[in-house]
Amino acid sequence: MNNMLIRIIVALIAAPVILYSPFLGINYFASFIFLISFLGSKELLNFYKARHIKLNPLAPYLVSFVPLFFLAGGFEAAAEYSLAAALMLFTFDIFRAKDRVSYIISGYTLMIVYCGIFPAMLIGVIGSTIPMMFIFIYGVIIATDSFAYFGGLTCRKFFRTHKLLERISPKKTIEGSVSGLIFGILAGWLIFKYTEIGEGFTLAQAISFSAMISILGQIGDLFESMIKRDFGVKDSSNIIPGHGGVLDRFDSLIFVAPAAYIFIKYLLN
Repeated sequence: MNNMLIRIIVALIAAPVILYSPFLGINYFASFIFLISFLGSKELLNFYKARHIKLNPLAPYLVSFVPLFFLAGGFEAAAEYSLAAALMLFTFDIFRAKDRVSYIISGYTLMIVYCGIFPAMLIGVIGSTIPMMFIFIYGVIIATDSFAYFGGLTCRKFFRTHKLLERISPKKTIEGSVSGLIFGILAGWLIFKYTEIGEGFTLAQAISFSAMISILGQIGDLFESMIKRDFGVKDSSNIIPGHGGVLDRFDSLIFVAPAAYIFIKYLLN
């Protein structure tokens, strides 16, 4: 069975479960974010381990509680807990770390912010709006990702394409990126038009929000690719057949989360 077929089968099974989770209640959705935080942190831990940089194995467990504190007390509680977790990890390493301390400390910081605080902010987005908001956000991301890939391939057949950021992701093109942006905005407009999302947005807000999600989603993909390239790995793990790891599958969603939270809290409301 080829990799593309595996990707499609896994997506058809997993996507409905993930997309439906907010409709079951905010606690179920928080459980999904908890898994992203924990498994994503484990993947980062293995990145550093492959470079013989030994982070504290307790770090993913501490980071995974960030979303739960967000659920219990909002951003302030999550931020306070994150500072406490960083303080604990830094203190532990005074006694356990022997060398490469700056790498270890930066590893904890990346883990807490990227795998803890960023995804946790999705709980604030869904908790302050409606479950359909997650379908809006993830729908735009999926449309962007899909059409950036297929749009890039199509453009390559008809004319010379231009590399987007070859040093990070050699296969990505400017034409594919623009294609992803156009269809990401189109997906946002369709969801706005045919669901109850339209009751809380104006058309201008929906389009600008879709554009922001599409652009930051692509940047999030590049950000994770940059990390993997630095550590010399192809996939963050193989936990999701055909898709790689949690960070591979949800890199765009993680990067979009804080911007979506700010947009909803300060611009939409």
